[in-house]
Amino acid sequence: MSKILCIFLSFFVFAFGGAPNFDPSQSHTFELKKDEWARVFITEKATQEREVFDFRWTLFDSTNITVQSFFRRYPRQMTMSLRHGQDTYMQRILPDFTMPPGDSVKLYLSFVKFENRTAHFLVNILDESKRIDVEFADPQRN
Repeated sequence: MSKILCIFLSFFVFAFGGAPNFDPSQSHTFELKKDEWARVFITEKATQEREVFDFRWTLFDSTNITVQSFFRRYPRQMTMSLRHGQDTYMQRILPDFTMPPGDSVKLYLSFVKFENRTAHFLVNILDESKRIDVEFADPQRN
């Protein structure tokens, strides 16, 4: 009986589980040198309220990178890695009030690679209910 339950449960997980569906217009790759700021402008469509997600990196060894971010005036510091499973940070942008869990808006910051003293980050916005508009601002170089 437990084998049948295990097979049924596995089938259910594989049938309805899948990768998130990121909109290509809400994805951007940043190339940052040390202490350069990257910005993601987020505008909620319902209230036209504009918020900013800022981030930069400060330290890198051969596999780990220290990233600082600021969102809604709260500073965060995280250590990301080139190892799988430790390369992505998730920031909740808007909560899911009406239809959980598909109604929430999340920002995924992924550390992709490091070469020539430049770190490459991928920012993906998961917004299945289309509640926000997004703009990406690369750092200005002199």
